Amino acid sequence: MTIEKSVKAVEVVALDMDPPVVMQETASVREVLQAMQEKRSGCALLCSEGRLSGIFTERDVLSKVIGKKGILDRAVSDLMTPDPISVEENAPIRWAILHMHKGGFRNVPVVDTDGNVVSCVRHKDIVHYLVDYFAQHVLNLPPDPNNLPETPEGG
Repeated sequence: MTIEKSVKAVEVVALDMDPPVVMQETASVREVLQAMQEKRSGCALLCSEGRLSGIFTERDVLSKVIGKKGILDRAVSDLMTPDPISVEENAPIRWAILHMHKGGFRNVPVVDTDGNVVSCVRHKDIVHYLVDYFAQHVLNLPPDPNNLPETPEGG
């Protein structure tokens, strides 16, 4: 299967994704940051009544938290991105890539048909998939395929 066919056919749920940080949107910024640090995650998916309601990322930390007094005790719902773009678990990988590309996202929540959080696909998950299944195409390319060495390297 080609890379193009693969990203159109393989479902997002087939990616090797780490378990996401999932918390209630009523949690404090401090609690969410602690959970993100403990799980070494770049984002937290926030829920209300069991359904995805927002996302809080490391970009939010840099732009909305650092340098602000008293912000850590506020509800994360005040700072999260509400109603984030998500993909359903049975959607092709292509959709996650398109959302990442168009929106400039590094994390796209994965939900079931009822809107419950299943996982979170990261840009790294997609790169790992491509390298694992298409290593011969990905790993053998020079940084600039048109820039070939004039002489062999080595001794």
